[in-house]
Amino acid sequence: MPLTSFQSTVLKLLAENRTEQSHFAGGLLLNATLNSARFSHDFDIFHEVAEEVAEASSRDMESLKRAGYEVKPTVGDWENPTTFRKAHVSKGGESVEIDWAADSAFRFFPIEDDPLFGKRLHLFDMATNKALALSARSETRDLVDIVELDSIYPLEAVVWAACGKDEGFSPLLLVEMMRRFARISRATLMEIQARQLDPVELKKAWIEMSDRADAEITKLADTRPEIPIGVAFVDATGTPGWIGKDPNLRIHAPSIRGCLPSVTQA
Repeated sequence: MPLTSFQSTVLKLLAENRTEQSHFAGGLLLNATLNSARFSHDFDIFHEVAEEVAEASSRDMESLKRAGYEVKPTVGDWENPTTFRKAHVSKGGESVEIDWAADSAFRFFPIEDDPLFGKRLHLFDMATNKALALSARSETRDLVDIVELDSIYPLEAVVWAACGKDEGFSPLLLVEMMRRFARISRATLMEIQARQLDPVELKKAWIEMSDRADAEITKLADTRPEIPIGVAFVDATGTPGWIGKDPNLRIHAPSIRGCLPSVTQA
């Protein structure tokens, strides 16, 4: 983000309640360090089914109230299991929104232990989710995150893998849809930026990386037609990368709850 002092305190409290069935996700995973590009006003906590949303949100509310926070439910059915709940958490004039949501358990990697979040979605799975989000909505924060993520995982690798989570997409179609929604609001950018972000430079970076991804995806499809769409490519440590740049990478497919890749030397 980086986190504000208030957000850090709330996060620490919520982290104690996290499990593999109730874990942090969303842009928070990328933007929780001092050099992060943007601030955030909400925390996303993901679950597999409605019952887990209900149990986790109720448990978190109790923890927050015991710690002296005011918790006001704003969205969702708070009497019965539901796939989405939102609450406004405040104390001392500061506040944060918390979203509890049900999401698919189909992912590339298992939920990770984390000293800050307790349990968190793997950052590569967050990246594929962010790519799919940008293909369906025009949010400045999504574009900022996608540009930041490209320095960790090449966009072409993220897009190729994301098609495994939505088989209605081909990689080139997904890039095309992301381009369609890649708009920048200067006012929104000014509101969320944690360091100086120039909207023109941000858009230039996006155009360059999306053009590169388009070219890399086309080249791979033409030269390696046997490679399936919708998979990640990992090295001997299980770190995702782009097979077009490193032919020694191995295929790693998504699965229910994800798995750690088993990479052996030939």
